[in-house]
Parts: sequence; C-alpha cells; structure tokens
Amino acid sequence: MLTPAAFTAQDSAGSAVNAGDARQRILHATVQCFRAYGYEKSSMKLISATAGVSQSLLHYHFETKESLFQAAIDDMAKTLFATASVLLSHGASVCDDLAEAARLLYALFIDNLDAVTFMVEFAAAANHNEFLRTAYVDYRDTQRRQFAEVLSTIAGENAPKALIDESVHLVEIVLLGMSVQRPFVSDASGFRADFDVFAHMLISRLTEGLNSRY
Repeated sequence: MLTPAAFTAQDSAGSAVNAGDARQRILHATVQCFRAYGYEKSSMKLISATAGVSQSLLHYHFETKESLFQAAIDDMAKTLFATASVLLSHGASVCDDLAEAARLLYALFIDNLDAVTFMVEFAAAANHNEFLRTAYVDYRDTQRRQFAEVLSTIAGENAPKALIDESVHLVEIVLLGMSVQRPFVSDASGFRADFDVFAHMLISRLTEGLNSRY
C-alpha cells in the first residue's frame, strides 16, 4: 500500500515533489480556481495545471472533486483560525482583547481577498449544489464554534452562554454582510471605518452584558 511518504510524486514537468508540498499546492490552486471560475468550471484538469502537478498525482491525493473541495474548505478554516489563535494577544482588559479580536477578524476574514472571495463564491455555489450546501453548513457550524471559543476565552469561563451565542450571531451577520461587499470596495479606508463602527457596537453590547451580571 502506498503512503504519502513513499509515493514518488512528480510535478507536471516531471520533477520530484514532496508529497506534503504537492498537497498544499493543490489546495492552494483549488482556492484560486474556485475564486476565478466557480465550482462547476474548476475541473480537476484545470486545478492540476494551476498547481503544476500531474493529474495522476492530483487523483492520488484526492479521488474526486468533492473530496478536494471539502479538503480545501477545511484547510482554509484551519489555517485562518490557527493564525488568529497565535496572533490574538491578551491585554489588560476584556475590552482591549475584544478590540484586538475585531482587528484580527477584519485582517484575516474580511480584508483577506483570497479567503473572502472564495467564501462568497462558495456560498453562492452552495445554492445549486447539494454537496456544497452540506459542506457550507459544516463550515458555518465550525466557524460558530470557533468564534464562541474565542469570545468565551476573552470574556471568561463564567460568561453567560446566551450572551456568547448572541455575540457569535451578531459577528456572523457582520462578517457575512461585509465579506460579500469587500471584493467590490474601492474605498478601503472608508470600508474599514464602517467595520470599526460595527465592532465598537458589538464590543459595547458584550461588555455591557458582562457588567450587568454584577
């Protein structure tokens, strides 16, 4: 039985490629193709060409386009939240930490045009494809849990679950609304200012809810 470590991978030019590197190149190419052409037109042939790997290597890692897109979605989510976890600092107050979390939310999830365009296309395609619909719901639910964990860590373990759930819902609304608009924005500074207004409102609502316990 072949394993990724034992598999002799080659790129489209016939040069040796590390299996782990090849997989990441394929996942990155999947996002790029999906952004540019959508799900239906992003064929395995196009993705392999974009990644610079042979179709046999692509099919070794991912037998179907569905499994490839699921892996690309999962990898994007894992990367974004792992990056946020590393960068999120803990300041002197809950308010400061929430402000830092809002800054990271904008940088990683809204102002990241690769990620945001991919997710907008992903959501649109999910309306017409049952597999993508299921994948999108799974991604959304994972995202909600991750946001809840971040907010709970900042607010403290005694923060009311209902308050955390409400805050996650409001973050999701802002994230979705602004993500849809971001690829078409020319006034980036004005757009960021609008986000800061929403962030301030959400932070105020959460901190007021926490303070009301005492």
